[in-house]
Amino acid sequence: MSNIFKLDQIVSKNKYNKGIAASVRYDTVDLGKPGPDDWFKLYKRGDSTIDDYQPAMISKVKDPEGKLNPYLIVGDEDFKASCAEKLSRVQDAHLLYGITRSKRLFIWPVVYVDDLNEGIGWHISAYEIARAAFDRWTQIRSDKPNNRYLHIDLDDQNSVPTEGVFEKPPIDYETAINKAFKGRFINSPDHPVYRNSGTVLETQFQKKTMKGVIKS
Repeated sequence: MSNIFKLDQIVSKNKYNKGIAASVRYDTVDLGKPGPDDWFKLYKRGDSTIDDYQPAMISKVKDPEGKLNPYLIVGDEDFKASCAEKLSRVQDAHLLYGITRSKRLFIWPVVYVDDLNEGIGWHISAYEIARAAFDRWTQIRSDKPNNRYLHIDLDDQNSVPTEGVFEKPPIDYETAINKAFKGRFINSPDHPVYRNSGTVLETQFQKKTMKGVIKS
């Protein structure tokens, strides 16, 4: 029986791209800071400052398993003021939009810091690392003994290929936020989280303090 194919037809002399030609679809957006092994950059929205991302209000709510999930509070200012009073674990945060070297999109809530000289270590270090990530490939790692994050800078910034997706987001900011929070929005007094939060009552101590009976 003669051979059907010659050896030079069987041996592959070149490395070809495997798989089907396709376009990357960005159907998911992570919520939270990048992992300790992720090199990441943040997308610029103006002058490359965190303040270009206006603060939003977030409340962290426990699920039945005890895990804290962030909910985004949306609505007019009166409703947000009411949420700030009624809900626990409410924070103002910049919702920063970025991408990892492996092309994973994320929304990273960075707690708003009014004064970098007075904030706690976690918040200040996160703020400073985020500020650098607008222009540099960066990593963030926890340093629990010192209550802060470690800022890791990629030595060879040119080792990351130049691709359009690293400079211009593939989906717009608003869509990314909606994908990241996965429907966890508190937008009315009828929302279960708001409705089940109880009512803040004024104590006798507060009343007497307001009347001047007890000096604060």
